[in-house]
Amino acid sequence: MAIEITVLDFKLSNTFGEYCTNMKAPEQQAMFKEMKVKTFYIGQCKDDPKRATVIFEGPENLLYEIFTKPETITII
Repeated sequence: MAIEITVLDFKLSNTFGEYCTNMKAPEQQAMFKEMKVKTFYIGQCKDDPKRATVIFEGPENLLYEIFTKPETITII
């Protein structure tokens, strides 16, 4: 299985603190573990507190498929 790094830069719908709390929640971490995804970095943009950058490592194409499928994009 090939591994890839995925970098996401996006606008937040909640505060950065709320986003971090959600990302660190036990259910979220369990889902990542099951998917074999590691989060390396979660950061807030200095110039725009409503923007965030996240760096993941996981199986090739997995995160791309999750973030582009119409049925999962609304959840994210």
